[in-house]
Amino acid sequence: MTLKDNKDNKEPVEKTIITQLTKFDEEQVKKAYVLFLSGPLIGKLLHIQEGITVLGRAPDANLVINDPRISRHHVKIDVTGQDVTIEDMGSTNGTFVNGKRITKQALADGDKIQISSSTVFKFALQDKTENIFHKELYKMAIIDPVTNVYNKRFFLERFNEEFSHSKRAKFPLSLLMIDIDFFKKVNDTYGHLAGDMLLHQLAKIGKTMVRNEDIFARYGGEEFVVVLRGTNKEGAVILAERLRQKVAGDPLIFEGQKIQITISIGVATLDDGRDHASTEDLIEDADKKLYQSKENGRNRTTS
Repeated sequence: MTLKDNKDNKEPVEKTIITQLTKFDEEQVKKAYVLFLSGPLIGKLLHIQEGITVLGRAPDANLVINDPRISRHHVKIDVTGQDVTIEDMGSTNGTFVNGKRITKQALADGDKIQISSSTVFKFALQDKTENIFHKELYKMAIIDPVTNVYNKRFFLERFNEEFSHSKRAKFPLSLLMIDIDFFKKVNDTYGHLAGDMLLHQLAKIGKTMVRNEDIFARYGGEEFVVVLRGTNKEGAVILAERLRQKVAGDPLIFEGQKIQITISIGVATLDDGRDHASTEDLIEDADKKLYQSKENGRNRTTS
């Protein structure tokens, strides 16, 4: 920097000042966090300290989770610098990372861990917690944590918008109501985590078969919905049958066991031979068609 300074006439004279600049672009140290997406600690963002942290429902666990479906000492997370591993501690129901059961595994930023049908959390290795929190809070508001597809709240909001638009523009709009056949039997036979994996597999298949402008969402329990913009009944039935056949042809492999999956589907289309005055009318119509599919033997589509 150059300045002028003259003591006699107080006019500035040239002077050179040398200053040392601090290096600002050094990479910040990333820290390990877990954000609970569901369960008793939902919404909690917690920093995992260096060393071993035990998660479980026992009072002496480092992180106590009051979930009766997890073991007293269920899983441990080992943080060593930037290396983080997770290890199941011989739990009854197991530990799943991104849908796969693990014994011990290195964790990567964004991995999703499930330790019961209720408790799901996400691992983050970040230097700023604020971005993680805001981003994940938004996802928690619209995404179902078990299946990673849109939740019922998001579906209802978007469905109202799509319904109103289709009414005004006189565009077709179709709705699929999907139910997994004999889902309770899967839970009773193989356990709730098998049921969760089944839900996850159906959601994964469904997401790959719909367009970006369509909405695939979990409606509740073992029910899913698909909103098909600009699609008439014929097109909706074609997609429903493709989805039904794809699911039937991809059994779930859980703990080395093959579990056959089938689904029943009801299809309703806006103003298709009846006056759908509201979104509730269209949902009720699709639900009735779904009921007919189940009454007529399941693993079928009714429109």
